[in-house]
Amino acid sequence: MKVGMTLFFGGLILLMSGIFLSAYWAIAGSFVGIFGGMMMGSSSYFLAKTGKKAG
Repeated sequence: MKVGMTLFFGGLILLMSGIFLSAYWAIAGSFVGIFGGMMMGSSSYFLAKTGKKAG
């Protein structure tokens, strides 16, 4: 759970900073945003793996 949350929040910060950065430097901001989105996507594997089923 700790790995998933770390990847999620790290990816969220990178995604938001990539959006902000792309207003000034399009290429660098795009790469940072894409990398942050990939980190957030990979965190869902760890979050779903350790989650408990309802019921």
